[in-house]
Amino acid sequence: MKKLFIILFVAQMLLVKAQEKNLDKNSIQTIIGKIDIRDIKCLSEIKKAKQSFKHIEILYDIIPEGYIDSDYKRHYPYLKKLLKEKGIDFYESHDFDSSSFWMSDGESKYTLVTNCYCKASNELLNLKYGTHFIRDIKKSADSLYVMSRIDIPFDYPFGVDNYCMIYPKAGDFFDQKLQIQKDFFSYFVLPKNFIQSNEKRDFFAKTKFRINKDNSISNITVDIEFKNRLNEEFYNLIADQIINFIKNADWTAAVSNNIKVNSNFNINFYN
Repeated sequence: MKKLFIILFVAQMLLVKAQEKNLDKNSIQTIIGKIDIRDIKCLSEIKKAKQSFKHIEILYDIIPEGYIDSDYKRHYPYLKKLLKEKGIDFYESHDFDSSSFWMSDGESKYTLVTNCYCKASNELLNLKYGTHFIRDIKKSADSLYVMSRIDIPFDYPFGVDNYCMIYPKAGDFFDQKLQIQKDFFSYFVLPKNFIQSNEKRDFFAKTKFRINKDNSISNITVDIEFKNRLNEEFYNLIADQIINFIKNADWTAAVSNNIKVNSNFNINFYN
């Protein structure tokens, strides 16, 4: 059985190497990277882009494959303005970028590259204005957007940098709320005579506050619901403990495009 497994493994490796060799034989280096010479449509689009670039310069925003943030296009107005100053037009690509299109010539499969015209046009801009021209001008446009609303809080974690941490004591972005709740209940004390049930969740405190760009805290609101209405008399005692914890905990401002910003943060506390 072991011998058979080794034979099959070696056969698979030889097949992969043969496909890689065949891919190299059929590939050609272009302005947008290696393209299979059988991908006639892509090669034709690259040629057309080079011809068009002599007369008009266009930056194409190529929508990536998969999930994109709801505010993906927030920088567009500022990007268009920056590009216009350089005489460059701006358009969105008609198709999503994808790496899942394949074709076969009967002997082997090869990848079809998408948005070749747009990619070639963009690379020509990078060649003319600098290797990282598109990356840098998009970053500048997004910075202008963030600064235009610097006093308006973002609703964390939306609008801020991916995996941006606001509670440094947590070891990981996804563990932040668990760590906050753990830290709060490590010193929380139920009021004397508070009526507890066997099922827990005797109170549910919806809490919202603002983490300011200077790391300070403001606008704390606490809304508590009680399972047993007789416990409502303890509303202020519990709310005060939550507010005191929030005011004294170690917070750090959220960042958007590496710029410190104000952000609204929501968390629930329940026993």
